[in-house]
Amino acid sequence: MKPAKLIEISEENRVHDLTRLLSDKPKIVIGRRNLFSDAQADILLGEDENGKPNTSRFLIHGVSRRQAIISHEGGNYYIKDCSTYGTTRMNDELLGKGEKRILERGVNLFFGKNKYGPVIFWQDFAGNSDKI
Repeated sequence: MKPAKLIEISEENRVHDLTRLLSDKPKIVIGRRNLFSDAQADILLGEDENGKPNTSRFLIHGVSRRQAIISHEGGNYYIKDCSTYGTTRMNDELLGKGEKRILERGVNLFFGKNKYGPVIFWQDFAGNSDKI
């Protein structure tokens, strides 16, 4: 599995290591914090490194608790929209509800009706790991 990460462009600029997160499970869930359950997404958008929500950003309120799923299959990373209304975007293109697409290096992801993001998909190849 080639190293890959999601870079959440925000005040915190959080980096989510997909390689590590997918090392012991077939898929990971991206979403916002679920205040009514102990079950949480694997990647919680809109929070700092201590798990504190960034309340200065209204955009997170349009993100589903289970917004999207990322998987690694056959050497490629994929994203599937799991939101209620199909509100996951790759660059400016809306994915349909339940639609699954291959992730390409450098793609900008936006989540929810308020377009939280960008969250950049980055896959490391020899010689590019320092060009983020």
